[in-house]
Amino acid sequence: MVDSTAGLVLRGVTKRFPGVVALDAVDFEVRPGEIHALVGGNGAGKSTLMAVASGALAPDAGTIEIAGEPMRQISPIAAREQGLAIAFQHPALLPDLTVTENLLLSVPKRLRPSFGDAQDWARERLLPMGMDIDPAAVAGRLTLAEKQALEICGALACEPSVLILDEPTEPFMVAEIDRLFEQVRKAAAGGMAVVYISHRLPDVMALADRLTVLRDGQIRGTFLASEVTEEEIITRIAGREIDALFPPRPDSVGDVVMEVRDLRSDRLRGITTTLARNEVLGLAGVEGNGQREFIRALGGADPVTGGGVTVAGRPVELGSPRRARRAGVVLMPQERHVEGVATVLSVKENLGVAATNQTASAGVVKGSAENALVAEEIRQLGIKVASPDSAVEHLSGGNQQKVVLGRSLLSDPKVLLCDEPTQGIDVGVRSDIYHRLRSTAESGTPVVVLSSDNVELAGLCDRVLVFSRGRVVRELTGDEISEHAITEASLTAATSAQSEEAAGPARRTGPLDRFRRLLSSEQAPSLFLAAAIVLLALVSATRSDRFLSEFNIASMLGLAAPVLFLAAGQLIVMLTGGIDLSVGPLSGTLVVIASFYLLDGYGAGWWIIGLLLMFLAAAAVGLGNGMMVRYARVTPVVATLVTYTALQGLSLVMRDSPGGSISSTITEALGARIGPIPYAVIVGAAVLIGLEVMSRRSMMGLRLRGAGSSEHAARNRGIPVARVHLAVYVASALLTMLGALLLMAQIGVGDPTAGVSYTMASITAVVLGGASIFGGRGSFIGVLFGVVLLQVIQNTTVFLGLSQAWQYWMLGLMALAATAIYSQVRAKRA
Repeated sequence: MVDSTAGLVLRGVTKRFPGVVALDAVDFEVRPGEIHALVGGNGAGKSTLMAVASGALAPDAGTIEIAGEPMRQISPIAAREQGLAIAFQHPALLPDLTVTENLLLSVPKRLRPSFGDAQDWARERLLPMGMDIDPAAVAGRLTLAEKQALEICGALACEPSVLILDEPTEPFMVAEIDRLFEQVRKAAAGGMAVVYISHRLPDVMALADRLTVLRDGQIRGTFLASEVTEEEIITRIAGREIDALFPPRPDSVGDVVMEVRDLRSDRLRGITTTLARNEVLGLAGVEGNGQREFIRALGGADPVTGGGVTVAGRPVELGSPRRARRAGVVLMPQERHVEGVATVLSVKENLGVAATNQTASAGVVKGSAENALVAEEIRQLGIKVASPDSAVEHLSGGNQQKVVLGRSLLSDPKVLLCDEPTQGIDVGVRSDIYHRLRSTAESGTPVVVLSSDNVELAGLCDRVLVFSRGRVVRELTGDEISEHAITEASLTAATSAQSEEAAGPARRTGPLDRFRRLLSSEQAPSLFLAAAIVLLALVSATRSDRFLSEFNIASMLGLAAPVLFLAAGQLIVMLTGGIDLSVGPLSGTLVVIASFYLLDGYGAGWWIIGLLLMFLAAAAVGLGNGMMVRYARVTPVVATLVTYTALQGLSLVMRDSPGGSISSTITEALGARIGPIPYAVIVGAAVLIGLEVMSRRSMMGLRLRGAGSSEHAARNRGIPVARVHLAVYVASALLTMLGALLLMAQIGVGDPTAGVSYTMASITAVVLGGASIFGGRGSFIGVLFGVVLLQVIQNTTVFLGLSQAWQYWMLGLMALAATAIYSQVRAKRA
């Protein structure tokens, strides 16, 4: 018996976007112990409604109650703490963080384990979906199905009273869907209120207790699943009758267009088949058995190790999408937001770029020809858009998918490859796409369709290849093709494969595998830098005994000390995807300020005032940079370049030439050392090591890296992105102040130009250390080695008698080599 107390209640929820009412006074409720399906077409408002419920989006009007309590603060964290968890249609994962780190950020504080127990905890939370996902793997390298499984496991790990699943089965095969349904039914039986959003009506009818139909931002009815037919729901969703979901098959196909001979790769074990004109060929099988690698290999997106492909008798150069397209083989990828479209560009730009061979002359695109071609494609595909100049990111999922299809068709393909062409699409749009794919085949361009929906394959395809362990284990043709036959062939092959796998030797993780993992980690550049430092030191030491003298080592490390702090601040900013060009001039400005107060003959009171003014100036600069970047929306390069110029001018106003001798007591204290190692270097190294530990083993560090890994996902995870961005610029400025104190001790006077070169030094050290300029990835240990390498290179060129130009050549060559090696290892690991 379903509890009558509502787990989730939305009353009068209204949400407007420019020119669109996405939700119009919507009332919706889900009871504990109930699986309540929310269905509707693309753009109906389903995801918007759930974004409001989960606190990711503030409504313009209306109220939200979770477990009987009103939600007073609209935020993902508040909703999660109150007992609501959501698995988004497009997984809100932080791609540069590990699986474990993503799970830690998914759950409320009360459910988080210690960092020492986190991997074992994560492994247990991944069990419900039955996938072999490594908790230490970087989330961005997972397959789409694994990402979706991780998203769902993260929601279940919250132990919520209300669970929202938004299109959870789209990337899954039958076995994964069955496991998910088992978990959903188990959760509901335990009293959880479940909201299930899906375009797959057979799944909905089999799973849900009640259904609510949403169309054009309004509720069109709520029904018991046992008292309504699938056809009635389809009519209410579409607002019209759908005469025929699938177009009729042709009586026969034409001559062979594509031949595939013994195609092999790491996941393919010799695929041989043909593709005929007018044919729609389907690819089926349990996820991970090679069908996706096969279609992507044909499209040049995945590498092959052997075999060949010909189109119209001519060989296709595999291994590159560009070469495949040149041969007429066009891939419509699964992840449309990543590989299919440029979402920030307009519909016209996305469609037009695929048709330049038809609209350009002598390298110049003819606007009139492009406009006509784009308008015709929009009409034929029925893309609902206010204007061709509207950005693709503002379209519904179905219309975005039509743009992806339009791009592929405008590429004038000889063979069209479609990887999940209707994923996340409502039934009305599905019908449109099915008919367009069939008409494309009938026009002479054969189509290959990979789909996890066996009903789709059975209704659309003329022939279906069932994959298992990288082989085609069954071919279905004509009357053999049915949902039951495809499912039976897939599961029978999968069971056989699992038995074979169980009988085989267990996979072991040996020293070589661990070494490879290290080479693809964020610490890999540190190994390269350490090796470069040792090599250069050995070369220099063979040329001169003085290189390893205590004086020379102390001099090198002393010069490195200020850069350690400036580079640490630079990396903190770069982890969020920003950059701070102002650190060099800021350090010089702070030294100039100190030169008025930290002097011999001045009392401790003046010294304290000087230090306080330096602190306030640094904090003000950091705050100003953060405000410009975050709230004025000035790009980081421009914002900090403005600050760079202003600070340099301020320094020259305060002192137009060096002056003001810093107290010898202070310079001696800051320059003290133990043997050849300055205390300042020891402190700087300790700071960097501490920051490294903080970034890996604290929630603050995860939020810092998460904010730069993906701002959209970070917001959905409840990370206060704006506050993080503001804080990092302040932190960078305060670390620059520490570096300025050491710089001040080295030069001994207020020199307005002293810190200018330190900006490039700090950036170079961070990049050498392996940080990504796009944010989310970087190592403070790498920064430590990068700073030391900079000084060793400078010193080495002197001892080898090389010109100053060699400092830059050696640095550039090492940076290129490190980047190339690191990128190749990561690519192979992925």
